[in-house]
Amino acid sequence: MNELKKKILWQCRRGLWELDAIFIPFVENNFDYLEEDEISNFQRLLEYEDIEIFDILVNKKPFDDATLQPIIKKILSFHDVNLGISS
Repeated sequence: MNELKKKILWQCRRGLWELDAIFIPFVENNFDYLEEDEISNFQRLLEYEDIEIFDILVNKKPFDDATLQPIIKKILSFHDVNLGISS
């Protein structure tokens, strides 16, 4: 595992268990296939407060930063597939 992936996995350990349950499997299964801009946007998403991320990912609240929408969609799609939820 490369150092960047290790660092990001560490940053995925949040104050909310629900976010850990979304982020950690996503990174473990998808990190090696992400493009550089997706990794950068994922890191930017991790800079937000837990409650903001929770609202975006769990409560599906609208999010104004359009540049993060593709990585958010990818995270949610992966999570839904793993839970057996069809979009």
